[in-house]
Amino acid sequence: MRILPKTLKEAVEVICNILKQGDERYNDVEKEVFLAKALLNKMVFLEEKEIPKMKKPEEEDLLKMGYVQKDEKYVAKVLLKQKEFQDNEIFFERRFLGSQPDVLGEKKDIVIPVECCSCRVDKIITYLSESEEVWIITREFSNEKMKWFIFKKGPNWKDFLKIKKIQEEELKQIKSPLDEIIII
Repeated sequence: MRILPKTLKEAVEVICNILKQGDERYNDVEKEVFLAKALLNKMVFLEEKEIPKMKKPEEEDLLKMGYVQKDEKYVAKVLLKQKEFQDNEIFFERRFLGSQPDVLGEKKDIVIPVECCSCRVDKIITYLSESEEVWIITREFSNEKMKWFIFKKGPNWKDFLKIKKIQEEELKQIKSPLDEIIII
């Protein structure tokens, strides 16, 4: 089901609820607003998918995924396998674009980074630059129910890249107080 916020405030709330989940370490208002505007302007789409029923994992399988977020990582692995990724194409905590997604599905022409629980907003923006979609596996605090969200490039993705490039150029123009006193 596609998520279609109507206002900027609603879009920011959706993004914060999915990505930050109340974890203040991930506060980044500028990037939250940037991603919210991208969502409103169809540069990025957001979907919520139903997590299908799956068999209970063996404890030894969970331990292979590390100690943190092992249940979410297991769900991500099963979902990637349903997308025809093989075991040797699914990685845990592997480097990708200067970050380390919790799970990474990687085969010849498809890369799907998966973040489990809360994550930095800028990871979505960065990951979409090199993949068609980014998955988030979350868990609701109230009832522990897992949810699956997918960020995808929208039809206006090229505008997103233009805006990002303009913002980067504007940041380069900002002078540092050191610029006037440093001798080159």
